[in-house]
Amino acid sequence: MRAEPAALAAFAAFRERHWEPYLHYAALRIGQYGAAERAVAATFTELAVSWTTVLGSSGPAAVAWDMLHDHIGQALCGCCHPCLPGRSLHLEAQVLHRRLQLSSERVAEVLGISVEDVWGLLPSSGTSKG
Repeated sequence: MRAEPAALAAFAAFRERHWEPYLHYAALRIGQYGAAERAVAATFTELAVSWTTVLGSSGPAAVAWDMLHDHIGQALCGCCHPCLPGRSLHLEAQVLHRRLQLSSERVAEVLGISVEDVWGLLPSSGTSKG
């Protein structure tokens, strides 16, 4: 069956490409590297279990980012459900761009949104490559 190996390869590539920015973002939000690693590992475990469904969605990276956000919330409140206060895509894009120094294109990839949407979330200097 060709679809299964292709899906596994897609997951491996996605994980390779997103692990590091997810980890750095989680560490900034949680404030503890070990807890950040656990949150990211839990995100990718959840993602692996539902990868076929996620891959078939209109925005796999956006779904994965939502999962990460939930696991960061769980790490912050120490309970089994997410409890981060209201999300702000604007602030998330700012953190990824300014603090983690990701280019606008990379921020778009990590958040699962278009580059044009990222440009709308960042100050005019946010369109620079980096």
